[in-house]
Amino acid sequence: MQEEALDSVRFLKSKLPKNKSKPQENTPNGTKLAQMMEEASGKNLFSHIKDPAAWQREIRQDRPLPGREE
Repeated sequence: MQEEALDSVRFLKSKLPKNKSKPQENTPNGTKLAQMMEEASGKNLFSHIKDPAAWQREIRQDRPLPGREE
């Protein structure tokens, strides 16, 4: 039975596309996220927002849902 399972795995592995790109690095997701946030902080992404409180209120406004008209 183990031999059959091994044959199945080998068959499936042979059907996978050959990926010649560089192997993915094994950096934990938290570390990647921290790196991305560090990069974003240096780019001043939200500098175009003049009044952050007003922007937040606008973003959080309730919007009508389809089929739920009052």
